[in-house]
Amino acid sequence: MTGDSISLKGATTHFLHSQGPRGFLLRFVLVYAVLTLVLQGVGVWMQAPVYELYLRAIAGNDGDITPYADELSAHSFRANIGSLILLPFSLALWVLFEAASQRRYLRAEGFSLKLGADEGRLAVVGLIWFALLIAGYFALALGAVIPGVIVGLTVGAAAGALLGGGIFLIGLAVALYLFARLSPAAPLTIRDRQIRFFESWNLTRGHGWSLAGSYFALFAVFTLVSLVLYAVLFFLAFVLVAPAIDPSAGDETANAVLSVMAQPAFWGPMAFVMLLVQMAFGAFAHALGGPAAWMVRQEAYQGGTAITETFG
Repeated sequence: MTGDSISLKGATTHFLHSQGPRGFLLRFVLVYAVLTLVLQGVGVWMQAPVYELYLRAIAGNDGDITPYADELSAHSFRANIGSLILLPFSLALWVLFEAASQRRYLRAEGFSLKLGADEGRLAVVGLIWFALLIAGYFALALGAVIPGVIVGLTVGAAAGALLGGGIFLIGLAVALYLFARLSPAAPLTIRDRQIRFFESWNLTRGHGWSLAGSYFALFAVFTLVSLVLYAVLFFLAFVLVAPAIDPSAGDETANAVLSVMAQPAFWGPMAFVMLLVQMAFGAFAHALGGPAAWMVRQEAYQGGTAITETFG
């Protein structure tokens, strides 16, 4: 591979042109799908009592959840605690697969998951991203809600909603730009075998919007594919449980649906389709690392020295 000029197409499609042993992507998406499916299965199991209450409210109480409020509150609290417990495992999965993905891009390695120095450094990068994500979420929410409420109270609800919505969209564009500017943190960390994060800002100077465009294109394709896959998934679920649905049976309908969902004839096909969905998500996870890795490779080809020794 030789250095190309900085371009939207080159960044967006870089995941299709990485060097290294054949069969990487297939192994990557299969293992990604299995592990994430297991993690999601645990999450669904933790949330199952909450889902059951909503199902009973819909089937036997015309959607009124009020009679189940106390029980729902108790189950929701336990489910939320369980979700917090799963967060470190989610971070660990991101670290493992991001390291494997970036080793492919930067070192042309085959697929492997391991715990080593690369993963330790990427864990720090992941924690920085998590902190920025939380801060950005609150900044975006407050920045859109507060002005919207003020204008809504003084001028009118429509004007407030319009202002709040406009600020939110602008905030999303800014967030995407900032994400693009800092996105080479992981590949820089893998390349240099040192923790790199804010050095990405210098590396991407002058190419922020091109990178943002490549991420927007990837997200757009991913969103379209996700909508199709989830439509197939929900349609399959409906077809499988439809024979058990009897609106006149009241709460017994919920029992019948739950009985169907406990059978291999239901969760077997659903698990298979979910495996395909997670494989698609795995392909996206690898593709998402492509633009940043491509920028790092271009900087190396062009003899750039854009980064600084922020972390020594």
